[in-house]
This record gives sequence, structure tokens and C-alpha cells, in this order.
Amino acid sequence: MKKIILSDDQLRQISKNLHKKNKKIVLTHGVFDLVHIGHIKYFKEAKQLGEVLVVSVTSDRFVNKGYNKPYFDEQKRLEYLSNIELIDYVYLSDSSSSIKSIKLLKPNFYVKGKDYKKKSGDVAGNLNSEINALKKVGGKFEISKSELYSSTELLNFSFDDFNPAKKIINKSLKNSNNAKKLLIDDYSKILNQIKKDKVLILGEIIIDKYISTLPLGKPSKEDILSVNLVNDNSFLGGTVPIVKMLSELSNNITFLSIYKKKEIKKKIKSQLKKNINLKLFNSNEYVDIVKTRYLNDNNAKIFETYQHNSKFKFNNDIKKFLKKNIKKYSHVIISDFGHGLIDEEIIEILVNKSKHLSINVQTNSGNRGFNLFSKYKKADFLCLDLGELRLGLADRISEPDKLFENKILKNYKNIILTLGVNGHIARLKNRKNFKFPALNTKAILDTMGAGDAFYTFASCFVKYSKDPFLISIIAGIAGAIKTQIIGHSNYVKISDVEKSFKSIIK
Repeated sequence: MKKIILSDDQLRQISKNLHKKNKKIVLTHGVFDLVHIGHIKYFKEAKQLGEVLVVSVTSDRFVNKGYNKPYFDEQKRLEYLSNIELIDYVYLSDSSSSIKSIKLLKPNFYVKGKDYKKKSGDVAGNLNSEINALKKVGGKFEISKSELYSSTELLNFSFDDFNPAKKIINKSLKNSNNAKKLLIDDYSKILNQIKKDKVLILGEIIIDKYISTLPLGKPSKEDILSVNLVNDNSFLGGTVPIVKMLSELSNNITFLSIYKKKEIKKKIKSQLKKNINLKLFNSNEYVDIVKTRYLNDNNAKIFETYQHNSKFKFNNDIKKFLKKNIKKYSHVIISDFGHGLIDEEIIEILVNKSKHLSINVQTNSGNRGFNLFSKYKKADFLCLDLGELRLGLADRISEPDKLFENKILKNYKNIILTLGVNGHIARLKNRKNFKFPALNTKAILDTMGAGDAFYTFASCFVKYSKDPFLISIIAGIAGAIKTQIIGHSNYVKISDVEKSFKSIIK
């Protein structure tokens, strides 16, 4: 096995030794997720420029090419590359670019693939900074002339769990580059329309608290489980992550909600973009919603507690605001967690006065059976999971496809039914049902908030698109990305969705 370099000090020392011997060093850098014949030709051409070839490999945490990247983890990528005879050293680069590798190694040549001839090839946007770093150490930049192959295309074609939607994408696009271009153009056009929307988002603020524990066992005198508290983290949840994601899509957002403790509003202001208009009403009678999850040493949830008052009825300020302002908004998005914020009077205003209404009405242990979507008599877009739809229709038997035939649904213009690992079914503008698979079945860290991410992106794209295929891809990607984020420690960004979108249709 070839030498694998894991530390900066090792790379620095190797550089020092090679330069003492007047050896010409060649550096290449990348993810190298699936090594193929194109890479071999690329390495061969690079090696001809000098005597020692060093391959710098981006670590997992800095691979930012979509929810399903990298397919192979850093250890597998290092091991494979270290067994290629052309390569003298393989270095694990814990950085978003090759700048650190260049500074430590001081190569005579830095080589990139032929795709970097065009500006579009530099997807990460690091090349100019890398070349500047190279000049400072006296190195020369070269672009390979070897034939290009796409690792993503090969992964799409050969690995079912890399792209579970491969068959439906091939069927819809028929491997036509023109069809792919038209789809991307349609996406860009719709995104520009969404950006101009004036959006009102209404929903509860929830504090999501995670307490990590280690098991201690059963106490000798009691029939309970004892654990050791390791640490705890709190995140702004509920509607707040949806607002963050919406701010990636629209430039004009108003967030309407209620709170008690002033530090909650202060925390929200510090985390949201400055251009988000906050209409957060304060009440000392309100109970701020806190949901606490206890995790075991594998980060699996073992217990949950709620702190809220679902009987609270303080909505006068919200009612007054809606009556006066709702017609100013081109899109009203509701995230109804069923904890007392939205009552019948508010629903009447929303249903009768909204220009375009999107609703997501959630069932949870605090409201099961009492927070049904049917309390909204109509909507332009309805997004629910299977349990929520069954409860609202009082139908626990029918197949998911058949649920769409229920007459109760006739006043909901567009409906998407999410099915977890089984994907989703969309019925748009009363057309036939469109089924789409879940996009991440390989590396799920946490499903919390995946439905909210799906709903956020779906609600915006449904407003402007009649294409269930495009809506399904974009919303499906958003949900897939969220499954790789623990809790609400981060949120889905449009740049990540776009990278994955262009990747899976290759």
C-alpha cells in the first residue's frame, strides 16, 4: 500500500525532503468519489510533469456536492487511491479547497482536469485563490488534456442507492441533453418568480432541546432506567427553520407568530436575515413551546417531553394584523403544529382572504386526532404525511393512491402526500397522481424537519409550476438534504439543492 498522509506535519516534512533532493512535485486535488479510467489518464498525464505525484483528497465534511456525496467515505477513497501505482502519496485535506495543500507541499505543478478550462467547471469557485497560493510558492498551474468522464454520471448509472430516482428521471428526460437544459431553464425561471413573491409565514415557534445521555442501567431499588447526562443543545424549531429556508427563496418575507420570553425574540432576530420582517407578538400569559428529546449514545431518541399550553387563546393581535394586511401578500404559508396559535377565526381569515394559501397541518403526540387539515375548508396547496391525511379523512384502510379520490379533497387544488422512505405522491391541478421515490435511503442521520424542508420548497414551486417532475425533484432533494442534518443545527440552502439537482439529472 502506498503512503497515506493524514497530518499536515507529515506533508510538510515530505515536501521538505523532496525539495532537498530536487524532486519535482506534482499536486492534484479533488473528491475522487468514484475513480475511473478518466482519473487514471489524468494521473498519468500529471505524473509526466514531474517525479512525485501527490493526490490531495477532500475530507467528507468538506464535500459539498449534494445530499448523496460523497458516496464513498474518505477512508475508502484514500485506500483506493493509495493502491494506484502512479500515485506516490495520498493526503487527506481537511479543507474546502487545495490552498492548504499547496502551502504545505509547495508543488512545482498543480494540475486540474480539462473541465477547468471553462469558468463553469470551477463549481466550488476556489480556483483563482488556489492559483494565487500556487504563485506564492513558485509553482505552475496546468490543465490536463486527457478525456473527461463524469463520476456523477457513472454513479447515477451504476448505483441504485446513489440515485433512487434514476429510472423515473431517465423516463422523463429520455437521456436528452436538450430536455435537461429545458428543465434547468424552467427551474431558473420559476426561482426568479419565487424571489419576487411577497410571502407571509404563520406558525408556532418551538424550542427543540436535545439531551445526550449514556446508559447506566437499572437502579437496584427501582424499576426505571438510569442514564448519565452528557450534554444538551437547544435549537429554534417549529416555524423558524421554515422561515430560514424561505429566506433562501424569497426576498420579501414576513414572519407572524407569538412568544413569551424576550430572549426568544432576541435569539430569532440574531439568527434570521435582516430583510425578514418580524411580526412577533408578546404575551405573558403564553407558554413558550419546548420539546425535549433524550438521546442515547447512538443519537437515537429514547424519550420526549412537551412543555406547552394548547388551550391558550391569545390571538387578537394576530387577527387584527391578518384582517388589515393579508391581502398585501401574494403567498400565505401556514405551518400549523396544533399548539393553540391558530383558531377558527384565524382560519376563516386565512381561507377567505389569502391570494394563494399553502397549508401543512401536523399531527404530533400533543394534538393527535385534534389538529386535522379539514379545519381549512380549502387551500391552493396541501402537504401532509400519510397519517395526517388518514386522520383528516377518517380512513385508515384505503391505499394511498385511493385516498386522493375522497370528496373531502376536492377543494384543495394541489396535494402532495409524503410517505417517508417510500417517497411521495403528488396530485397537481387535478391531474393524475405522480409518484416519486425518496432520494436519500443510504445515509440518514435525522428525519426531524425533513418534512418541513420538503413542504417549504414544494409550496414555493407548486405556485408557479404545473410540472410534478420538477416539483418532486426540488422538494425531494430538500427533504433528503435535511435528513443529513442533526435536528435544527442547520437548514437547507438553495445552493445545496441546486448542486444536487444538477447532479442527479446528469
